[in-house]
Amino acid sequence: MKTSASELEGQTPAERIGGHHYLGIFLLSLATLLLELSLTRVLSVALWYHFGFLVISTALLGFGTSGVVLALWRRLREEVSLDRALAMLALLFGVLTVICFWLMQRIPFDPFSLFSDKRQLAFMPLYYVVISLPFFCSGLALALLFTRGGQRVNRLYAFDLVGAGIGCAALALIMPAFGGSGSAVFAAALGLLAAAIFGFRSARTIAGLSVTLAAGFFALAFFAGRLLPISITQNKRIPPSPPIYTAWNTFSKIDVYESKALPADKTGRGGRRFLFDAGTAATGMMDLRPNVREVLRQLEGRHDFSSNIAYVGKTRPAVLIIGSGGGSQVLDALHYGADKIIAVEINPIINDVITTRMRDYWGDLYQQPEVQVVTEEGRSFVRRSKEQYDAIISVHTISNAAIASGALSLAENYVLTREAFEDYLDHLKPDGVLYFTRPEAQISRLFSTGREALTARGVTDLPAHFFAYRNSPPTGQQQLGGANRLSFSAGFLMKKSPFTAQEVDVITRILRIGQPPASADDGTTEVRYLPNESPSDSIYYRLLTAPNLRAVYAAEPAQIEPATDDRPFFNQHTRWSRINRKTFQDIFTQNRGARLALEDRPVAEVTLLVLLAQSVVIAAVLILLPLAKFSRQGLSVPHRGSFLVYFAGLGLGFIMIEIALLQRFTLFLGQPVYTFAVVLAALLIFTGIGAALSDRFGASARKSLRVIVPLILLTLIVTAFLTPYIFNVALGWSLLARVVVSVLILAPLGILLGMPFPSGLRIIGEEVPSLVPWAWGVNGFFTVIGTVGALILGMAFGFKAVLVIAAACYLIALASVSRSGWKRGPSASANGAVP
Repeated sequence: MKTSASELEGQTPAERIGGHHYLGIFLLSLATLLLELSLTRVLSVALWYHFGFLVISTALLGFGTSGVVLALWRRLREEVSLDRALAMLALLFGVLTVICFWLMQRIPFDPFSLFSDKRQLAFMPLYYVVISLPFFCSGLALALLFTRGGQRVNRLYAFDLVGAGIGCAALALIMPAFGGSGSAVFAAALGLLAAAIFGFRSARTIAGLSVTLAAGFFALAFFAGRLLPISITQNKRIPPSPPIYTAWNTFSKIDVYESKALPADKTGRGGRRFLFDAGTAATGMMDLRPNVREVLRQLEGRHDFSSNIAYVGKTRPAVLIIGSGGGSQVLDALHYGADKIIAVEINPIINDVITTRMRDYWGDLYQQPEVQVVTEEGRSFVRRSKEQYDAIISVHTISNAAIASGALSLAENYVLTREAFEDYLDHLKPDGVLYFTRPEAQISRLFSTGREALTARGVTDLPAHFFAYRNSPPTGQQQLGGANRLSFSAGFLMKKSPFTAQEVDVITRILRIGQPPASADDGTTEVRYLPNESPSDSIYYRLLTAPNLRAVYAAEPAQIEPATDDRPFFNQHTRWSRINRKTFQDIFTQNRGARLALEDRPVAEVTLLVLLAQSVVIAAVLILLPLAKFSRQGLSVPHRGSFLVYFAGLGLGFIMIEIALLQRFTLFLGQPVYTFAVVLAALLIFTGIGAALSDRFGASARKSLRVIVPLILLTLIVTAFLTPYIFNVALGWSLLARVVVSVLILAPLGILLGMPFPSGLRIIGEEVPSLVPWAWGVNGFFTVIGTVGALILGMAFGFKAVLVIAAACYLIALASVSRSGWKRGPSASANGAVP
């Protein structure tokens, strides 16, 4: 006969949960989320944004691991003074955050060399462990508090979530003020304050030390950028000289470099400043002093401008520039006599540099009467715009810089979806043109997107509306990727009306088609598609003329069907079915070719698969470990299967809903700063409110779950159905009004989502208290798995499918409750029998 775990684990007197525990968990959760988001940005700079996401997600498995360790560590779980343990763990969180951040910069981890440099096989797990340690400590503190919290677990969880929500919002203020290193140190200082609060009654030595260290760390945060500089992987190839200006925000790090050594025939004036985002993806401008008008007079008669062919046949055009970056296309537009220029740039730092901080160098470019500067996501602006344009231009926007943290760091791109092209056509004048430059590997996808958008508008003579070219790769690129590697630079034109023969002739002359390079360092320009003249075996011609587009899509090895607003991953061009062992070997041996690999290799897909495999293996081992230990000790765990399904379902479902909602609100709010701060912060805060309200259920928590989960599903369906209509109505409203609308939409769903988890913890605390930290760990593991799974599913099937699967996860969680009832069975009776 076995004995139940709930009977034999020892009944320790419940420690009183006081106000200092609520304040402490609030601060520790705030610090933990702030650290997570800060490290996501830092790792995007230090490595590449794909691998930053990989590393930070793996590190967060340490959060789940802490729950499993506590389930196995009976003395800490039951005997050690709660306040002393919490104070020590929070202290370790703060101290290890700074130490581990320093160690990170000294580990030469380079994921692109994983299979070509054997040392990387040791550096990778070391990197993981170093980053995981602070999260393990904070996770252990939270799991311990939930385990000892008893009937107060709902309120504790509420303060945990509200603290996390405030941490999301606080990032928008802390990151610009302190930078990446400083934000991590600031998070450490907040953790130390939590340690002081936990220990001020019964662990005063720890509390005093924590206060002293917190003061020092707050001071250090102001200088952390210099004292704890970020080590950037060598294959990013940033300039050797230090930047003349650096600024951070929640989704980017912008460095401004100056080069005075370039020859005048390359820049027009002999000098140039470059803006680097996350250590790569440069955009720049030549010296426009003393005034842009004077520079334009010096450049009269020249046609070597990046967006030159967009102005063929245009007189005093109205121009929309999406991703204006360093302002080169704005200069082009002024050169070609544009009457109205709207420059839309998503990054406020870049616009601040040009309009204010370095206005003199840019020669008052953005102060010209023709120019209007807008800080917003380009597609969102187009949807709200009432203007008609002669040209909409987007020249090699910084597509591979991470535009958001966490789940959104794999570069959703709403500028290049089928619905985006339809919006552009609605905003083009009858002879208007759409001009994009992208890597050559992506041009066929632009053709398919353009065809579907034009067909939806009733256009039939499709071959007459397109033009495409490529710039042959420079010698350096050929050496890195081979002579057959596709070009990094290619151009795509789509005209609302058919191209005329005269326009095509002028375009080919401007591009110097068929002429030798202007200099030995330049490549040649080659036509890839001419209106009505391309051979039938051209993929571009087939995309425009094939009666069955789906058959063309299926026949191509690359993924060339249009991206959509529901599947906005334009840069994903490798089918999941074509990823194999050779793909992994290819990516992890790129070395110096890393930058080019981001354009024509499935780096994001491989990163997600590696992370999914790691997460599943680690989770499986650590979830089963406590159950195996109990079994060896002759203890039974009642309802262990239903407990596992329940908390796994909540972890998967919640994070999938969170990611899908972030995706839906991106276009509505228009800026990553606001989308992330508003949506994630509001969702977490309202989830915390829901957790607090669930405390009222008391002994009826089991019955309440049968009502709450169906209400979540109903609210999710209503939210998914109504938001598109609400967004269409409110799209033209002010930003403040749209923020209010967003919060009101999120409030009811967030409140309901906050109820099932603490209610489940309360029930499992009554059944098997030792498994409370185990349940915390299960939820944490499946949150990481759900994050990866949501992105893979979103890329493969779309975010609507992600919402459906999230709903299914909650249904499965409900079924696990309904099936077992989670009622004390014979295992809890006096004789301890197990059926």
